[in-house]
Amino acid sequence: MPTPQREPLRRLSRAERVTLHRIASSTSERVDQVRRATALLAVARTGVFIHAAREAGLRSGTTVADLVARFNRHGLAAVCIARGRGRKPTYTPSARAQIVATAQREPDRRTDGTATWSLSTLQRTLRQRGFPRVGTSTIRRVLRDAGSSYQRTRTWCPTGTAQRKRKSGVVTVVDPQTEEKRGLIDLAYRIAEAMGIPLWCQDEAGPYQAIPQPGQSWQREGKPRCQPHEYIRGGTAKLLTLFRPATGEVRAKGVPRAPNVVLHPWLKDELLQILAALPDPTSHRIEFPAAADWATWLGHLPHLPLPPLRLILIWDNLAGHLSSSIVTWLFAHGVMPLYTPLSGSWLNLAESLQRIIRGRALNGQHPQTVAQVITWLEDAVLGWNANPTPFEWDGKRRARRIRAKQRRLGDSVALTNHQLIAA
Repeated sequence: MPTPQREPLRRLSRAERVTLHRIASSTSERVDQVRRATALLAVARTGVFIHAAREAGLRSGTTVADLVARFNRHGLAAVCIARGRGRKPTYTPSARAQIVATAQREPDRRTDGTATWSLSTLQRTLRQRGFPRVGTSTIRRVLRDAGSSYQRTRTWCPTGTAQRKRKSGVVTVVDPQTEEKRGLIDLAYRIAEAMGIPLWCQDEAGPYQAIPQPGQSWQREGKPRCQPHEYIRGGTAKLLTLFRPATGEVRAKGVPRAPNVVLHPWLKDELLQILAALPDPTSHRIEFPAAADWATWLGHLPHLPLPPLRLILIWDNLAGHLSSSIVTWLFAHGVMPLYTPLSGSWLNLAESLQRIIRGRALNGQHPQTVAQVITWLEDAVLGWNANPTPFEWDGKRRARRIRAKQRRLGDSVALTNHQLIAA
């Protein structure tokens, strides 16, 4: 028989719901706090105490009823241990605030011995400043309670801007067509293949040095792979890459250098082979969709007669890629080039593939010469093509990010979907 609801759960505020979702889905919070947060969310969803107890792993509906009553009076403090129970705190709120303030200030390399705080360096500094017995577990718990976590430093640059060194000094360059380029590339990834137009990405990976490469591998216990302490630099190599995300097919060639006189002939030869395998556009049986025309990607009708659009090429905005000779050749063969904006290399999926190829070919290895680097890279490409993996734009990873954002917002999908789509 369900436990009678002596006191129903009051309406949760948006901030309370977000905090309860964060605690319930956390893997680093205390188990008892996760159970209480899960029980409160279940009561808010179903309104039945016994069902909430089963979902949260609590003993009975009476336990949930007491938790609800405490939450109605004290708010989120009810998720923690009730007053008067459990171990008494060793450090007062002012002492905890001092620990947090020390962790938030910039460390001094000379006095603190570090440029970024770790638990051990923070412990050493705190013990010198009035906390002689503080431990690393206490510091971790205090910082997490204050909303901090140990995170990896990342590089970031806003798409469409870049810094350049000029005679007058360092200046910030802005690409005025950033949104237009980004929108066209996003549209191409979404609809080009569906319209019957192959989409390929091109990039030059490298340079890769002929030196011992860092990496990890499975070895017998106590016998790791060893690299020489001293070595001779054997030069550098690059990998010309042409990648089709829809199928995972890669066309690549290793070269010592990649100037235009090397890149353009190779690219033309590869594109001619790809175009030769496509259906003949002059055949009357081939019908392209209305959107598969030049105006969709140029933004206007072409000023000169052009052949049917047969392929879309996404690549970087290097000066050599903008030369009139290569652009004229692409248009004459029905290839529409789409250029990534400044600091927009993440829009070129060829770069994502190159990181995988580089890891498979060179991680933990010691190439002696440029020829060896080229051979290993090309062999890794052959191995990839034997079992290729298609790349999906807006695939599972983006879906996971959307779900994570919905959990952070703390509302239902119906309420937040329109905000996420607009974002």
